[in-house]
Amino acid sequence: MWGRYLGKFAYSLPQPVTMTMAHDLGYDLEEALKREGLNRNDLVALRSPPIEGVPLDITDRLLTCFLSACNQNIDETRKVIKIFYDARRDGPELFNDRDPFSPKIRQCFQNQDYFPLPPTPSGYSVVYHRLSSPKASNYCFDEAVKTYFMLLESCLTTDGPRPGLICLFDMSNVGLTHLLRVKISTIRKFFHYLQDGLPAKLKAIHVLNAVSFFDKVLYIIKPFIHAEILKMLFLHGSNDSLESLYEDWIPRSCLPSDYGGELMSVADLHQEHIRKFESMRPYFLAEERQRNGKGDDDSVLIDGASKKMKSLDID
Repeated sequence: MWGRYLGKFAYSLPQPVTMTMAHDLGYDLEEALKREGLNRNDLVALRSPPIEGVPLDITDRLLTCFLSACNQNIDETRKVIKIFYDARRDGPELFNDRDPFSPKIRQCFQNQDYFPLPPTPSGYSVVYHRLSSPKASNYCFDEAVKTYFMLLESCLTTDGPRPGLICLFDMSNVGLTHLLRVKISTIRKFFHYLQDGLPAKLKAIHVLNAVSFFDKVLYIIKPFIHAEILKMLFLHGSNDSLESLYEDWIPRSCLPSDYGGELMSVADLHQEHIRKFESMRPYFLAEERQRNGKGDDDSVLIDGASKKMKSLDID
């Protein structure tokens, strides 16, 4: 998967979705296709034959992100799309109930910072995350992963497909007691989705203010990380210079002022992005309905090769 980082029945397949739906991403499709050198004919090819477990009304914008992440390899793209939807159905605790106004999600917003940063000069998307509260009792691991995945989707809806994704984590408020709240089953699902099902091409993971006990963190997560991903991991201690980060990855113009950057502070960027999360409420709710086959009449799932397709007329 990480090459991307990386019957005789006749029936009518749905046409490519070009209109904006509630469960659609929001970026400029035409601009993205041109920018990334992608072909609309490949989007048509991804729809035929239908992929088991994938809604027939999957939008062109989401297909475009997958196609870009998989270097325009149609077979590979179809595999990743299936993993994407299977992972979401197998992890309802991480992908359902994503209302930005729900008490559990709001609790995460109050104790953690999330936001995308501007794309780098190389065109890479960047997402930032840290714990704003050091109190372990404020940290709910499943909800933290859920909101992090919401962050990734908010980045996709703004940036669309990009040549790579950089994940930026700050560990300054992480203590050993936080590790006691980690669930192995959730870690497994987190890395499976991030590595094998994400509609983006992971480029690097930078850990800022890496804690002295990072070896214990690595001990927990290493069994679930592909070797390719470990090579993308860069640690920056609290006393380390960030010059290599500025020069090789993310310039100061794309970083918060907390790290010597030219943008607003982390706290201000987070508050600004909460409004983005709130504006995406219709998307998060509609995406869950569509994924579970509870949306409009066009939200059809292919249940399996041996089963009939709901709502399709078989001639």
